[in-house]
Amino acid sequence: MQGQHCVIADDVVMGEGTRIGNFVFIRENTIIGRGCVIGSYLDIEGDVRIGNFVSLQSGCYITRGVVIEDEVFCGPRVITMNDKRITHRRPSMTFARAAPRILRAARVGGGSALCPNVVIGENALVGAGSVVTRDVPDRAIVAGNPAVVIGRVPENEII
Repeated sequence: MQGQHCVIADDVVMGEGTRIGNFVFIRENTIIGRGCVIGSYLDIEGDVRIGNFVSLQSGCYITRGVVIEDEVFCGPRVITMNDKRITHRRPSMTFARAAPRILRAARVGGGSALCPNVVIGENALVGAGSVVTRDVPDRAIVAGNPAVVIGRVPENEII
């Protein structure tokens, strides 16, 4: 089901049961799995892979090249970045895409920023408003700016 006022590239592949909110922009070469929830006012910049049963809440910005595995939750206004050196309009610099990867069943709290090339581990939990500048281990709880490990995800929260 697709919301109103969306722009979705012709070659986007979406799995069965995926719902799209209003004012969503999805660029080319993107694959979205089944049973996903894509919130309103959300940009997916292309060359993105999103697994099954993923929830991207409203206002997320998913930059080019991001990989999001199955059962991931991203709260409202999560942003991702893929250019470590910010090469915009600098011909002497070479752009090397370094998109984040979010592994299976990770949870990223609203307002968090995922810096280039970070990996969010399986079943990890990123606290709301965190700035993730380095990899997050599997099952770790991180928070802050920069995000640091503050605990471990309890056994009863693992999927």
